[in-house]
Amino acid sequence: MSTELRFFAFLALISFFSLPTLSFSNTYIDWWCNKTPYPEPCKHFLRNKPHHFSPNHKSDFRKLTIKLALERALLAHGNTKSLGPKCRNEREKAAWVDCLELYANVIEQLNKTIDPNTKCTDFDVQTWLSTALTSLDTCRTGFLELRVSNFVLPLMSNNVSKLICNSLALGDNSTYHETDGYYKGSFPTWVSLGERRLLQMGSTRQNAVVAQDGSGNFRTIKAAIDAAGRRSGSGRFIIHVKRGVYRENLDIKLKNIMLVGDGIKKTIITGSRSVGGGTTTFNSATVGESLSQLCVPLAL
Repeated sequence: MSTELRFFAFLALISFFSLPTLSFSNTYIDWWCNKTPYPEPCKHFLRNKPHHFSPNHKSDFRKLTIKLALERALLAHGNTKSLGPKCRNEREKAAWVDCLELYANVIEQLNKTIDPNTKCTDFDVQTWLSTALTSLDTCRTGFLELRVSNFVLPLMSNNVSKLICNSLALGDNSTYHETDGYYKGSFPTWVSLGERRLLQMGSTRQNAVVAQDGSGNFRTIKAAIDAAGRRSGSGRFIIHVKRGVYRENLDIKLKNIMLVGDGIKKTIITGSRSVGGGTTTFNSATVGESLSQLCVPLAL
């Protein structure tokens, strides 16, 4: 047999053995994806993945669907960034800015569910997936609230919502209402004894004091939060906000910030952002936190 004939025979053997394998792989993908509420995007993206598809259990398949949703969310976030110049007015830009932040939140929320260093129960995973889905819905709602064109949404989506829905459907739905033993006294069980004591102590321990009359370290809450951002370390930073009416909108992006007021009707924080004024509901919060750990133990 000539060299050329041997070469073509070798190619034929490869084709003979690879085609059934490919067919089996697609059948296997179809079998798993048909267990989800949105099988088509599941099949499409998994068939185009370079690695071998071989989950042994439903939990393995769910992790794979979460990773797939995370990959698409990263692409969608990149697409969203590039759409800024396409915003034709301030209202479209306001909705776009929200979506940019919300997609960043989705990426963090999906990462938490598959991070091996994070001890997540099934209840935790379902909670983070639900939160990610809510973030995407909030992105869409922003365009509707401001009554502006949502022409950029198809470029943002990348089927992320459907893929997250698939991951949610594969979880243990019985964990949605697992509240037995969640609280110990008036605090959730995950709040440590030291944290409980700190919360009960109120303003006896404080890193900064805000007072409008100048008797504290700062006159505005924002100034105190900015100071917290310049601190060394990442420990809990306690800000005592003395009585008064503080007309501020706070967007806190720092971790371990604790605001302690003087009580109901004594310490009041109020803002004036609204949809009518051109701000989305997501961005209208008087006190908002983004990717942070915010604790407000006493009513402000």
